Amino acid sequence: MENLMQTFPERSFDVTNWIEACIGLPLCLLTRKTLDLEAEEAVLRTRNCCCSCTQRRPYAQLTLLEQRSLCFGVCAAINSDLAPMNDKDEGGIVPGCGCSRSLVEEIVQELNLRKDGRGKIAQVRQQKFMLDKISKLAIQVPMLVKHFGVKYPPEEATLQRIFPRGAPIMRPLSNVAVTQQVHEFETHEYDITCCCETLCCTSKLLQLAPDEAVLTTQQYITGSVVTSRVPYANIESVDSLQSCGCLSSLEAGELTKKPGRAGHVPIQPGFGCSRSVVESIRADLQARVDVRGNLGQLKQLESMMQRFDDFAAELALILDKIGADASYPPSQQTMRQLYGDQSSCVVPEGTHSLPSRDFDTVAYNVRNDIANCCCMAVTCGLAGCTSHSLTLESEQAVETFSNNCMRSTDRKPYAQLRAVDEEICCCCFHGVNGWVPGWCGDTQKVQEIAAELQARKVGRGNIAQIRNQENTMVKAIEADIRADIVLKQKGVQYPPTQATMTSMYGAQQPQLPPVTPGVGQAIHLNASEQMPTRNYDITNALERVCCCCQTTHLELNDEEAVFRKKSCCLKAVRREPYAQLGSVEPAQLCCGLCVNVHTDQNMVCPGFGCSHGSVEEVATELQNRKVKRGNIAQIRQQENLMVEIIKLGVKADMLMHKEGVQYPPSQDAMMAVFGQDISIPGSQTAFGRTMHVMVPPGLRAGDAFQVLGPRGRFEVTVPPGVVEGQTLQAT
Repeated sequence: MENLMQTFPERSFDVTNWIEACIGLPLCLLTRKTLDLEAEEAVLRTRNCCCSCTQRRPYAQLTLLEQRSLCFGVCAAINSDLAPMNDKDEGGIVPGCGCSRSLVEEIVQELNLRKDGRGKIAQVRQQKFMLDKISKLAIQVPMLVKHFGVKYPPEEATLQRIFPRGAPIMRPLSNVAVTQQVHEFETHEYDITCCCETLCCTSKLLQLAPDEAVLTTQQYITGSVVTSRVPYANIESVDSLQSCGCLSSLEAGELTKKPGRAGHVPIQPGFGCSRSVVESIRADLQARVDVRGNLGQLKQLESMMQRFDDFAAELALILDKIGADASYPPSQQTMRQLYGDQSSCVVPEGTHSLPSRDFDTVAYNVRNDIANCCCMAVTCGLAGCTSHSLTLESEQAVETFSNNCMRSTDRKPYAQLRAVDEEICCCCFHGVNGWVPGWCGDTQKVQEIAAELQARKVGRGNIAQIRNQENTMVKAIEADIRADIVLKQKGVQYPPTQATMTSMYGAQQPQLPPVTPGVGQAIHLNASEQMPTRNYDITNALERVCCCCQTTHLELNDEEAVFRKKSCCLKAVRREPYAQLGSVEPAQLCCGLCVNVHTDQNMVCPGFGCSHGSVEEVATELQNRKVKRGNIAQIRQQENLMVEIIKLGVKADMLMHKEGVQYPPSQDAMMAVFGQDISIPGSQTAFGRTMHVMVPPGLRAGDAFQVLGPRGRFEVTVPPGVVEGQTLQAT
């Protein structure tokens, strides 16, 4: 559990660029930069006597981390979302005089560890761990239902008695036992060097690792090496392009478009005509983005929520059968018996009636007829008539653009959709996210597309992910409380004694979370919170004067920040989910006289730029919502959920041990419970695959015996306290 729920100490680095600092000395502007690595965020602070700014970015939103080595390793720099380099390679984090290679390597190593331990990669690994545990519970709980003689499916009268507020769906046990398997990826490498780069003594290697894409660019003349790492969950889209009849290339979100750069540097191996190679890379990368990205996480969360619905309902049937309190929330008397003085704790209930939704496929023609006519005129008709369509599938938006000269396909999962931006310009041009269909933008079509995109972004994106986590956590706590009541009724002590743990697990015992009184026992209190809606007038005086009396309003609702601009010739709406807000960057200028706050897409600078109170209030609200409704909340909520799953798994093991129900069961027992051939899931831990084995007769602690496992025969030593006939876990 420690490897899956990593915590890191706070560290601070002085990343001042002394060359940059010395340039400002004649003006008494000695600029200092510090990089503070906090528990959940990286904080870059830049300050001098005239201005200061602070950028805070969660590790889950460190999309790019690029280590640059120049001049045969003499010079070193870091390019990242915190301090992006522009097209001229200006910017970035360049500590010292640019030659602090050891410091750069230390910072990059520390950031990579925190990205893996507190970012998107950690979320994916934790979900796999939880799914493995849930797969075991999906066998154990139905076996207990069968063991206690519970009639399944129950009669309607039984359901109405146990669930007076509405009975859950009682799925067939054969469906309950079918668990989702997470696909594992191997590491693949592709040489994506373009012929022009080869002539310049440059090579490019793309490595698709299990959790992230690694792009290494090496220039042999200057000795520079640039290594870029992007987790699959941070790659927005994988787009293939074809031009001039035979040229093929690939654009892959943040992997090919670095922060601070104007455009993509596409993947175009060889002479640019290797269509089969490009398609192979695209398919491989797309599969990893789908499974290891936000879309895969959402599907796994939905699967887990369904499983916990099953567990809670099945445990309620067991409670009713053994004569215990099957109501939920339990009575105060039951709560006092379980938790003592903590019985007054409010039992959480579901907060979202429909956390995620399914959508049908719809298609739109989004061709801009003015651009189409201009293209035909410029190419003297060679390009032909352009086709530009948008297909909103169940999980992703697919944009297809084609004419006689080029063809491109852009696939973007709704989970990666950053914003839905609707804009009316000059009272007639109406567009959404850059699409202006028809001659000036068909207003009805634009509004329909905007509504569809917003609904899918909410129902299948990051907002749906945090809502699913909250509902799943509520159901997990319900299953945990019901399991406590069953154990209490059967006289089983929880937490178990060391002797009980040894008899059940042998030497490889699961680490139980710390026991504290109360419901849930979560390690992060208030990991996520519901937020009230707040509105702010953030109109800047300069834009009011220079932009036709333009006004800007900010609405902070429960799930996203909505920026609305309005003037006599412009009306624009930009929506940013808190999970994709990126940095909330307060800045002070002119010796602290002027203040503003930046997000990745917008700037808040109300009045004449001197409204300290308003800016501080907005910055505090944005930061709080980013923490409580964004990626930090997601990983904290997931860790809380993992604690509940570990506890529920141990309680199920204890109950089966007490009742003498064997796990893993025999095939006959599986047929008796599930009615068909259901495979027993393998136990997967953070350290590798394990299997249950029985100690042969005549052996005692310290003796060794051979076991035939999935990878061949291996030796197992009987741990202390385990005797013949007992079952233990062997790696």
